[in-house]
Amino acid sequence: MKLLSICLLLFFTGNSELVSVRQKYIDAATSESSANAFHADLANLESNGSNHTLMAYKAASIVLLAKYESGLISKTRLFNRGTDLLDTTIEKAPDNYEARLIRLNIQDNVPWITGYTSELKEDKAFLIKNYAKQEASLKDFTKKYAMQSDAFSKKERAMFN
Repeated sequence: MKLLSICLLLFFTGNSELVSVRQKYIDAATSESSANAFHADLANLESNGSNHTLMAYKAASIVLLAKYESGLISKTRLFNRGTDLLDTTIEKAPDNYEARLIRLNIQDNVPWITGYTSELKEDKAFLIKNYAKQEASLKDFTKKYAMQSDAFSKKERAMFN
């Protein structure tokens, strides 16, 4: 019985942690101070760790730092470091739904000149196909994103209901 209680506690704590990380990710896109705080929260994650979802958020936090960087060279370095980490994370865990959602969000929002759009269609198809299998809070997060994203057509948005 204790083992079941511990497992449930870890499940709900982890879910609660991800809900918080998701909100911090959204906030980080709106202000430099939020982006810095978001990055600081995830900076100590080891890139060889097993939590691929948090690693994807760490990668996104680096990309978001690039958004607020002023110099082109340092902006490019941060962006490339973040996208490389995100792509490596997805290579290690190709079925990680949330990592694919993060990558799609980044690809959908970066300027076309970055050239970081090659997996947009693949990730979008993956998200649509696997949406029904996700837990409720991730479904809600995905749906909110899809409803406001230009990456999804009206017909595709209807698949998130």
